[in-house]
Amino acid sequence: MQSRKRKLSKGNKLLARGIFILVLLAVWEVVARSGRFPDALFPGLMDISRSFIDLLVNGDLIMKTAYSIGIVFLAMALSLVISAAMVAISRISGYAREFIILLQSILSPLPGIAVLPIVILWLGVTRTSMVLIMVHATLWPLWAQLDLSAERLSSRYGRFMEAFRLDRWTRFWHIYVQGSVEDLKSSLGISWSRGWRALISVEMVFGMVGSRTGLGWLIFERRMYMDTPGLLAGLVTIAFCGILFESLLFKGGRANEAY
Repeated sequence: MQSRKRKLSKGNKLLARGIFILVLLAVWEVVARSGRFPDALFPGLMDISRSFIDLLVNGDLIMKTAYSIGIVFLAMALSLVISAAMVAISRISGYAREFIILLQSILSPLPGIAVLPIVILWLGVTRTSMVLIMVHATLWPLWAQLDLSAERLSSRYGRFMEAFRLDRWTRFWHIYVQGSVEDLKSSLGISWSRGWRALISVEMVFGMVGSRTGLGWLIFERRMYMDTPGLLAGLVTIAFCGILFESLLFKGGRANEAY
């Protein structure tokens, strides 16, 4: 018997997620109030909420969140331009395509935190170093998805383009750009999730060497002062930003993640 996936409506999805979050919060509060763990390790929801509101009111949380989001989007914009140029070059030269594929197979598996030491040696603890690491994290998912999209469109419309002798601009805009909108949206979702995870790790390392940045620095700073509620408030903010952007701006991006 062939099984079918049961799909929930949008309202039911939101309801299911809301119930799950409420259950998770209830379990957390029960464990916090059980007395098995000290407050410094397992603070209650009221302490976390109070710390979250304090960070929000003094503007520290807003500024650091905006900084982190800005870095990710800057890296994604640069990665999009670079990946589009790589796709264009790979369509012109087979040798260039093989070289880019080789680079992807070498660099894509490397996490940003692994190449961070050599980047710091080259460029120091600067914003340029952070952007370079973020471009490394966000570039390869974009390139892989856009390259597959270009291959698919070329295979589907290749004879059509040759038969009607379309010029390069018409091919680029009407075939490749407009035909790869959904693939671009999916690849941006994957790129966002990769970049957002990498950014927090990089910012925590930058915090350790004295360069204040965004949410990663906030978590590192709260840990140094043993402010567990503040640390958890930072983690909640990271989770909220991830859910917000992936659910609204890049909806469906992570569902197609295969790289």
